[in-house]
Amino acid sequence: MYFIKKYLGWRNWSVVVYNSVIENVFLIFYIALRSQLFHLNFMIDFFIFLAFSIFSTSYGYLVNDFADKELDALHDKENTFEDDSKFKAGLIVLLFLAMIVSCGLHFISNHLFLPLWILWILIATFYSLRPFRLKERGKIGLIFVVIAQRVLPILIIFAAFEHFDMVDVVVFTAYIFFRGLSSDLNHQIEDHKKDSVTETDTYAVKAGLRKAKKIFRFSLEMEKGLLIFCLLIMCFNIPYLHICGISLILPVLLFYVFLYVLNWLEIRSQGVDIDVNPFVPNRKDIFQFIHHAFPSVLIPFYLLLLLVYKQWLFIPIVLLFVIFRKMYSLELIHNSFPLRIIRNIIQSQ
Repeated sequence: MYFIKKYLGWRNWSVVVYNSVIENVFLIFYIALRSQLFHLNFMIDFFIFLAFSIFSTSYGYLVNDFADKELDALHDKENTFEDDSKFKAGLIVLLFLAMIVSCGLHFISNHLFLPLWILWILIATFYSLRPFRLKERGKIGLIFVVIAQRVLPILIIFAAFEHFDMVDVVVFTAYIFFRGLSSDLNHQIEDHKKDSVTETDTYAVKAGLRKAKKIFRFSLEMEKGLLIFCLLIMCFNIPYLHICGISLILPVLLFYVFLYVLNWLEIRSQGVDIDVNPFVPNRKDIFQFIHHAFPSVLIPFYLLLLLVYKQWLFIPIVLLFVIFRKMYSLELIHNSFPLRIIRNIIQSQ
């Protein structure tokens, strides 16, 4: 238990909370609905791929901590290996690499899986390790981290579940690219002061805080716009899911368009200088909901319900999702943005 808590569950289970596959799991459920993968083999593939993604994310974080052990001490930042020798830390990193391989072999025969997997391992490794240390190469480093943490995991999803529709690949990957860019730019903006002191050449340090914030704002807007296209694709590509000719995806699309308009009106009413950062801790407003809760909770849960409608086999995944996202919490539901809006409307009447 100590090993799991320290190396897999470190920093409040960041490898799960900030896991690109789990964060964008709606894509897997969309593929299952579009390809009608209503069978036990898909369930097996799903859980093996989930383990693969968790071990892969752990490997990326652990390699980073292995390379930054001394630098994090200067930053006074928490490091997984701060109490371990360099030799032990190296063995732990190799152990997680072995666990990735044990899961990845299940998909090794799938088209494009192996080259994408190798590319991901190389970028995840040399993002932190010298002599390349891509994280300190400004704009190039930022692009590589988004590719390693967001783009490649999504392309590997398409390969693992053998879904190669070009429109799907381009649009969903573009959306998740900007979602990742927003997240990583936010981290660099938050760490700008410490990175400047220690001369860590991140993109935010090299380009300057003002330019980094400008790109961050642009990325957030691109992310919101591209999600509309993702939902439109779902509407048109799952034609068998309808009632009286109306797509069952349409309610989610209309709700998101409503949120998008609310978001636009909020920005327009308060001016361009409004703080739209959805990563602010404990923020519970339109900006947080449209960037986090909607794509990571509402969309995948709704798609899961559609999967259960087609096949009861998916109930265990629904229960797992409800537990993971704490959707059973009355307090969480009570404080959610949609219910706050409803309460405000009722109180104003």
